[in-house]
Amino acid sequence: MTYHADVRDTARGAVIHPGTDLLTGQLGGGWPVFGAFSMAGFPDYRRGVEALVAYADNGATVLEVGTPVADPWLDGPAIAATHRSAIRAGHGVGTTLSTVEQVSNLTGKAVVVMSYWATIEARGPRRMARELASAGAAGCLVPDVPAECVEEWVAAATDAGISAPLLAGREASLAELTATCRVATGFVYAPAVAGQRTGYSDGLDLDSLSTFVASVRGAAPATPVVTGIGVSTPALAAAVVQQADVAGVVVGSPLIRAFTAGGVSSAAALVAEFAASMTRPGGVER
Repeated sequence: MTYHADVRDTARGAVIHPGTDLLTGQLGGGWPVFGAFSMAGFPDYRRGVEALVAYADNGATVLEVGTPVADPWLDGPAIAATHRSAIRAGHGVGTTLSTVEQVSNLTGKAVVVMSYWATIEARGPRRMARELASAGAAGCLVPDVPAECVEEWVAAATDAGISAPLLAGREASLAELTATCRVATGFVYAPAVAGQRTGYSDGLDLDSLSTFVASVRGAAPATPVVTGIGVSTPALAAAVVQQADVAGVVVGSPLIRAFTAGGVSSAAALVAEFAASMTRPGGVER
C-alpha cells in the first residue's frame, strides 16, 4: 500500500491528510459539486475501480466508495444488491481500502468512504481511521454512529487526519440536529427526502428540503451541507442546487441501475448528465 504524506495543523496539533484539504477546497469552491457513489468490489474489484475513474473523467468531483456490509439498513434495493454481491465474492474492508487507494491515485479527486457503524466498531474506530487515511481517503461518512460513540469516532478521524461527516436526520429534534451538525467535520449529509432509503424516486419537496438545509446551516454555518437520497434525475439535481443552499449532491442508486443495465459507459454517461445539469448557466454561486 502506498502511504500518503501528511501535514500537521500546528494550531491543533492534529495531522491533516492532503485528501481532507482537497475535499474542503472542492466543497468550498463556490459552486455545488456532483458526487458519485459506487460499491467497493462491485461488480468486481477491477471494474469497480474502473467505474469510479470513469465517473471522475465524466464530471464527478467527489467520489464515494461504499463498504460492503450484511445489513445496509439505509440502502434501497439497488445498492443493497451491490452489498450482497460484494460480500458473496469475499469483499470487505480490505477491498474498500484498495479501491480508495487506486481511485485516489488515478483520479486526484477527493474520495470519501461510506461505512456503517457495525464495520467501524468491528475494526476499531482508531484502526479504521488510520487505515482509511493511509489509503488516501478524505473522509468517512458513517450514517448511524450511536450518540454515545460520536465523540470517539470524530476524535479518531481527526487524529488520523480525515473528515468525519455525519448524517443529519430529518426526524431529529432541534437539539439532536444541532449536536450532530456541530460535531461533524468535512460536511453534513442532509437527506433530500425524509424517512426513505437510497433509491427513492417519487419526487422531492424542494421547499421542505430548503428549509431543512437552512436549519443545518444555522446549526453549523462553517460546515458544508451535502444532500442525496431521492435526487434521482439530472433535472432534480439542477432543481436542488437552485433552491437549497447545498455544497454538493451525491447520487448512487441511479448510477448502479445504469451500470447494471448498460455497463460502465452507460453509468458514466449518466454521471456526465448529472454534472452538466448542476453547472449550466444560471446556476447559483455559493
